[in-house]
Order: sequence, then structure tokens, then C-alpha cells
Amino acid sequence: MRGQSKFQIAPQTVDFQGQITIGALVDLILTTAGNNADENGFGIRDLQKLNCTWVLSRLAVEMEYMPKQYEWIYIDTWIDEVYKLNTTRNFQIRNSENKIIGQAVSLWVMINFETRRPVELEKLGSIHHHAEHIHVNIAAPLKLDIVNSTPKKSFSVCYSDIDINQHVNTVKYIQWMSDCLSLDFYKQNQLERFDVNFINEVVFGDNIEVYQQEIEENDFHFEISKEEKTACRGRLKFKSLSTKEIKN
Repeated sequence: MRGQSKFQIAPQTVDFQGQITIGALVDLILTTAGNNADENGFGIRDLQKLNCTWVLSRLAVEMEYMPKQYEWIYIDTWIDEVYKLNTTRNFQIRNSENKIIGQAVSLWVMINFETRRPVELEKLGSIHHHAEHIHVNIAAPLKLDIVNSTPKKSFSVCYSDIDINQHVNTVKYIQWMSDCLSLDFYKQNQLERFDVNFINEVVFGDNIEVYQQEIEENDFHFEISKEEKTACRGRLKFKSLSTKEIKN
């Protein structure tokens, strides 16, 4: 069964231009996914009974524009395909005029909470009945290559970075990448698409380095590593704004 969540863009989730931050948008997308999984009987609380949890493996989002402060948005979600060890979940983001302003594709894996290894989805027999086999009109999450650059920034993982699965929260990775770009850059450019690949878990106390490489104009690739081991790769692709669109 499909799900829909309704959100008003809160002041604490917007940036200096009054539009939702990339990390906050991902948080709303993931909240919608969690709500729908709960409704259908395979949410986090249901998986905990099996000593399991969901882990996001890949995510791709494309946006026509980033919603503004106090704007209402509606996020629709559904299971697309269910495979042996992973499942795809899609999203459409609409504004108050019912216009599609964004779409997303995500890939999820169920893991055992103790071993951290994937668990076959046949243990969730009901999930197969929810696969709608309906795609969205964007490319699947890209498999991202190694980033060749020097570290943009370094730090250690702290308490506020860790989620209920005892590893770094998805939104934190997005924030770490989006924080590499300047305010002037965000004034002159608008996000079109971002991709994230999660490769290895990051936990409390890990030492992190963030690498950034501009592959083409306004097309930035990132690699987040912990002690020389790749944890995550990401991509933020922007389009340049016209002179009239740029805010002073």
C-alpha cells in the first residue's frame, strides 16, 4: 500500500536563502519511508522483533526546486521491487498545487542488528505483496567512483551523529558533503540531483575525512572515509541560476 506524508517547511530546516536544506529534505523523505513501512507492517519496530533493522544502501533525488519556508509539500512513496537481499522504494514530491517538484529512488537492505550482515527478505513475507513495479522518471542511483583529491575537512564522529542503529545518521553524510560548498556558490546555483552510496558503517569515535572533486562544472563528487577505508560516496549536481534568479 502506498503512503503519503504532508509537511510544512519549518524555519529551523531552511538555509540562509529560506529554502529547505539538502539534509532536511532527505530527513523528510526518510520519515515518509518510515511511516509507510510502519503502516504496512515492516517498519523498524517490526524488524526489531527479528533482531534486524533497515539500512539505506543508495539514494538518488532530483528536484525542480527546493521548497521554501512555510511551503507545504506532499511526499508519496511506494515499494517498487523486492529482491532477495534488497528492495527499492520510490518517492514523488508535490507542492500545494499538486505539481511534481521532485522524485527519488532508494535501495534498502535488511541487516541483522548484531552481525551487521544482510538478511534475506523472505523473512518479511508480506513485503513482496507491496511491490508495485512502478518506476519514477529519474535514473536509478549511480554507482559512484573513487574521488581523487586531498581531504577537504577532517573530524571525529560524535554523539549527535549517531542514530538508533548505532551508526552515523544518513542526514549527517548529506550535511558533511553539502557543507563543503560556499554560501556564494549556493547563491548562484540550484541543486538538480544528488546521489549517495553507503559502503561501510561509520560509528562513534571514527576519524573522518571528506574528499571533494569537481568532475565537471557544477558536478561535485565526494568521498567520506574513515581511517583510509571508504564509508560513503556522494554526488551533488547543480545548475547555474540566471542573473534575475540570483538573490542579493
